[in-house]
Amino acid sequence: MTAKMMSSRSFAIVIVALFAVALCPGLQSAFAADKAVQLGKYPNLKIGFTSQNLVKWLPHNVVNLKTIIDFASKEGFAFIELRDPNADLSYDDARQVAAYAKQKKVEVIYAMGVGGLDANYFEAFSRGLANAMLFNGPRIVRTGANGKEMAADPGKQFWTAAEFDRLVGNLNKAANTAKTFGYTLYVENANEGLKGDGAGTFGTADLFGPKGVNANVGFQLDMANFFCVSRVVSPPEAVKAFFEANVKKVGYSHLKTSINRKPQTTLNENELPFATYFSALSKEGKVYVAIELANPNTLEEAYANHLKSVDYLKANF
Repeated sequence: MTAKMMSSRSFAIVIVALFAVALCPGLQSAFAADKAVQLGKYPNLKIGFTSQNLVKWLPHNVVNLKTIIDFASKEGFAFIELRDPNADLSYDDARQVAAYAKQKKVEVIYAMGVGGLDANYFEAFSRGLANAMLFNGPRIVRTGANGKEMAADPGKQFWTAAEFDRLVGNLNKAANTAKTFGYTLYVENANEGLKGDGAGTFGTADLFGPKGVNANVGFQLDMANFFCVSRVVSPPEAVKAFFEANVKKVGYSHLKTSINRKPQTTLNENELPFATYFSALSKEGKVYVAIELANPNTLEEAYANHLKSVDYLKANF
């Protein structure tokens, strides 16, 4: 069998799996954790965290993901973002993890890190969409927007016109496929600058602007990346204007603190105050908010930093 035939066969298996899950509504019902963390000023927000916070010590496999889910359940987090950068988690392993999360009453958002211009984008996306459909939670599948084109050039700040055209086409194609199965593709703001010149350079705002992606592509907001990951420093007022203009496109958010352009190990405000985000997200029903933390030295510290971050949120919001 040729490599091309094997690839076609693998894709066909994924599509069959997708339809099988789509026809089982019992796998899709969402629910809240029994004692989900709740904020006094914004009680409808669902507070979770990304598995990326713990992957340094708990590499993703069935056993470790169950450990992460146990922690989420015990501490009252409503959901986790399961970050699987290249959709390497097998379909069978994902099914086991999904069943365990359902048992523990923890919702799961499945997220990939592959970028829209990466050579393996559609291969990873097809596996990831199949995995995403196994989990209870919102009908979300997430990938990156930028990818290896930024990683290969640390000085790169924006997409070129040619890159932008290909990126928009690839994201639209993936999002249209996801929509066929009742899911929405969301992509995150990251290394790219907020806004290019609209002719030779393009950024996050351009991606969601008139020349950008179609309505099937949603926005996965990171509250700090504009300040500590983006390679162009964005004034808070410009980020605020962009966010408020696009809040209806948000599917879920990363809640992260940036201080002096560095992500922090615990939550402690941001260049643009969290209240600005929380108020609009709560009002628009964009309720899934995942804590994302920089790594400390030990797993024990990482666990403790989640709880410190929850204490901070409860005390201030």
